[in-house]
Amino acid sequence: MAAVTKSNEDESDEIRDLEKEIGECRSRKKTLFEKARSVNDELESVAQLERESVDKMHRLIAEKHDREKQQQVVQRLIELEAELKHLKTENQTLKRELSEVHLETRPESVDTRSNVVRELQKQLNQTTKLLNKTTEELSGTRQRLSDVQERLTVAEQVTAATQQRELQESGNSEELQLELTLQDQSRTRTGAIWIYCKVFRFNKIDKSFE
Repeated sequence: MAAVTKSNEDESDEIRDLEKEIGECRSRKKTLFEKARSVNDELESVAQLERESVDKMHRLIAEKHDREKQQQVVQRLIELEAELKHLKTENQTLKRELSEVHLETRPESVDTRSNVVRELQKQLNQTTKLLNKTTEELSGTRQRLSDVQERLTVAEQVTAATQQRELQESGNSEELQLELTLQDQSRTRTGAIWIYCKVFRFNKIDKSFE
């Protein structure tokens, strides 16, 4: 009888030991889950930051490329403007010379006058062709400038939205928010005025050839 009682006590002790071990295992498992959750949260935060940084880098690269393209297009517009002015002057000169030849009353051979007229007309046709080609290129270049400016405007809007979101997440002061807003407005206004002046100038030049 005593042996049975001792056996029961041993089993009870073993059960208590197992219950304690199970409790410790569950406690350790809970701790590990919490650590894993913390690591997963940190990994997600790092991954999110990486995605945002990659997007920002691509956006800045695209914006830098568009600004360089904008400068190239404007430079080409300036060159086309000068070329158009030169061609217009040359055309006017050739037309005047043709008129003078037709009005010439000095006794000259018909062949000589015809040759002069033919050569002047040939030159006039060439300059007119160049003038039309340059005018067409000017129109296409102006459209490319408009496209680039539109992309830059969109990029600035995305940048402003990103700054606003980062500002809200960081909890910075209202003074910083006002500073960012003023910077965005200043950059947009300066770019718009610069492009407007250039395009307005080219529009005036273009109309002078009509």
